[in-house]
Amino acid sequence: MIQPSSENASTPGPMNHSSIEIIDSAELAKRLQLPESWVRDRVRVRSDDPLPHVKFGRYVRFEWGSPELVERWARHRVSKQGRNGGGH
Repeated sequence: MIQPSSENASTPGPMNHSSIEIIDSAELAKRLQLPESWVRDRVRVRSDDPLPHVKFGRYVRFEWGSPELVERWARHRVSKQGRNGGGH
C-alpha cells in the first residue's frame, strides 16, 4: 500500500488516501478472480463500460479502494431479482 510521506501530505490525490492502493492489471485480475485478459479488455477505448484506471504511457494502474472502482462494482452487482443496477 502506498503511504504518504510527511513532506507531501498536503498534496491532493490518491497518494494521500491511506485506503487506496495502486495495483497493476495482473493484481486486479487476481483480486477479482478474473483473467487478466478480461481486465485488459475493460481498459481499451472500445469498451462500453471501461474500468477506472490511470495510464502512465503504456502502463495502466488501478486505484484499489477508490470510489470510482467501488461504484463500478456496485453498478454491476446483481440484485436478488436477477437485475443489476446498470440495466444491462
